[in-house]
Amino acid sequence: MDGSNFNTRYPVVLRFEGIGPENIAGYEKHRKRVGGDTGHILEHPPAPNRRLIGSENWAAEALAEIAEIKAQNFAAELEALERRNRKKDIQKRLAEGPHNPWRPTRHGPMREVILTANKGWFDADPAAVFDEGVENNQRIADFELLSIAWLKEQFGDDVIHARADLDEEAYHIHAVIMPRVCVEMMRTDKATGEKKVIATRKMLQPSKFDVIENYEHAQDSVGAWFSKIGLERGEKRKEAFRQAVAQGETPPPKRMHTKTRDWRRKKDSELAKREHDLDARTDAVEEKSAEADAIIDITEAIADGVVDPSADGTAAIAPVKGRENDPVFLRAQNKARQSPMGAARVAKAFRRGWGAMFKKARTDAFERVSDEFRAANRTLEEATSMLAKIGATLGDGFTGNVGALSELAQRLKKAVIAGNLSHERAEKRSSNKDNGLGD
Repeated sequence: MDGSNFNTRYPVVLRFEGIGPENIAGYEKHRKRVGGDTGHILEHPPAPNRRLIGSENWAAEALAEIAEIKAQNFAAELEALERRNRKKDIQKRLAEGPHNPWRPTRHGPMREVILTANKGWFDADPAAVFDEGVENNQRIADFELLSIAWLKEQFGDDVIHARADLDEEAYHIHAVIMPRVCVEMMRTDKATGEKKVIATRKMLQPSKFDVIENYEHAQDSVGAWFSKIGLERGEKRKEAFRQAVAQGETPPPKRMHTKTRDWRRKKDSELAKREHDLDARTDAVEEKSAEADAIIDITEAIADGVVDPSADGTAAIAPVKGRENDPVFLRAQNKARQSPMGAARVAKAFRRGWGAMFKKARTDAFERVSDEFRAANRTLEEATSMLAKIGATLGDGFTGNVGALSELAQRLKKAVIAGNLSHERAEKRSSNKDNGLGD
C-alpha cells in the first residue's frame, strides 16, 4: 500500500450518528440524491458513488426484519402469558399491540458510521495530482479496503449497508449498523433465590459494541487500523478534558459535531446575509457615485453661468434666465433628478456661500460709506462751527443757511444707516461743499 511516508500527518475521521427505522426512508432518498440536503453535491462528480456492503434493497430488508422481530416478540409474549393463564394481561397486550424491540433513547437503536480523512490527504495521491482519475487514486483504494475490513471486524453481519460517496468535496464512506441481540428474560425463584431464564427476546442494542459504547476506544481502534497507510488517531480531546479537570484547570471546550444538513443551513444563512450586506454596500456605493456625479455636473453648470446658485424654491436647481434649454443645464438637471440628495447638498452649499458672499459685500460697502460719512460729518461740524462764529457779523440770513447745513448732515446720517444712500444726495452733498462752504 502507498502512503508509508508523509510530510503532513492527517487523522482518520470516525463519527457515529444515531438513527432509527423512521430515518431510513430519508437516508435512502439522500443516498439516491432524490431528496434531503443536496446543496453540497458536485454537479459533475469524478465518479459515481458505489455500494460496498449490503444489497441494493437493504433498507426495505432492514425494515422488514424489524417488523418481523416485533411480531415474533409479540407472539412469544402472548404465548408466555397464555401458559400462565394471565387472561387480563393478554387482553391488555392485545390492545397495546407489538412493542418496538429496543429501549427508548435519544440516539435511536441503530447507528450511521462515517469514515473519511482530510481532502488534502486524498488529493496528495499522484493520480489526483496528475488528474489521472479516481479509479487510479491509490489512497482512495487503500482507504476503502481498510474501511470495509474494519467495519466487518467490528460489527460483523450487523453492518447491513455501506457505500462510498465520491460526489462531494472529500471522499467518505457511510455505513449503517443494526445491532441485533438476543436478550434473556430472567426470573428469580422466591423460595430458592435461583435465577432462571423464562424467555428470550430479540432486540436492537447499540451498546453491544465497545466501539459504540466507548468513544475513546473507537478512536484508538481506527487510529491503529489506518496507521498502515499513514493516517493517525485524532486528537485525544476527552483525555485532555479529564486531565484539565483533575488538575483544576479550565478544560478545553467540547467539540460538537454539526450534522451536514444543519451545517448547510447555517452556511446558507451566512451566505444570504453576506449577499444582503453586499447588495446594501453596492447600493450605497452606487448612490454615492450618483451623488458625486450630480455635484460635479451642477458645479460645472454654475461655473458656466447656466445655473443660478442664489435661486431659492422647490426645484433643486434653477436656470439663469434665458439658459433653460442649454445642454449644460439640461445635463445638470438630469443628474439632479438621479440624485436628489446630491443636488440638494450642492444647492444648499452654494446658496449658503452665495448669501454669505453678498452679506459680506453689503457689510463692506456699509463700512466704507460709514467711514466716508463720518469723515464728511466731521468736516461739516468743523465748517458749521467756524461759520457760526462768522455768522454774527454777516447777518441773520447767513446764520439760517448754516442751520440748514446741520439739518442736511442729520439726513445724510439717517440715509447711510438705512443703507439707502442715493447718488442724487451724494451729488447734493458734493454741491453744497462746492458752494464755498469749505473756503
